Amino acid sequence: MFCPKCGKETDASGKFCQWCGADIESVQPISVALPEEDEGPEVGVYAGLGRRLVAFIIDIILILLLDLILAGTLGLFRGIQNLYFYAFQHVPVAELTTEGSMAALLGSIIAAYGLTLVVVPWVYYAGFESSRSQATPGKVLMKLVVTDLAGNKATFARTSLRFFWKYISVLIIFIGFIMIGFTKKHQGLHDILSGCLVLLQD
Repeated sequence: MFCPKCGKETDASGKFCQWCGADIESVQPISVALPEEDEGPEVGVYAGLGRRLVAFIIDIILILLLDLILAGTLGLFRGIQNLYFYAFQHVPVAELTTEGSMAALLGSIIAAYGLTLVVVPWVYYAGFESSRSQATPGKVLMKLVVTDLAGNKATFARTSLRFFWKYISVLIIFIGFIMIGFTKKHQGLHDILSGCLVLLQD
């Protein structure tokens, strides 16, 4: 048997521990209650990686179409081209903009890429996921909804955080997205950091 005080194995027939001298019969072992992991309430069926990937592809196609419309309407194609010509073709700044200044060049590039890669996707995802449908068109087609951890409709602020945390997953070689296939609630890094769930609709 083991001594309940020092934990060492001792003679089962003896009254006292041969190591620490404790009265084995009178010393009661101390039980330590470990806190259970708070996993939160079960709020539905968590959507897996495959279904979410299909929804993502649908949404990306729609976002690209929106980007093309916006770029054509606002004349952003020039800014998109400017980055290529300046960075890879080494065309002088004076030839790329009417003003011929670095400020004008950077302004056209930032406006083009900022709107197409950040603003449009952000408004698209955060707007749809915080709306009544709680889902982007891609998620609607795949019968998915975005909620908070309690299964309630997420706010625009929360879905905005969810969107911008996705850039972290991109920077770490998409590991944050791969996590969806391995976490218990099928949460990606952006879901965990923003406190969101993606659930299957009934």
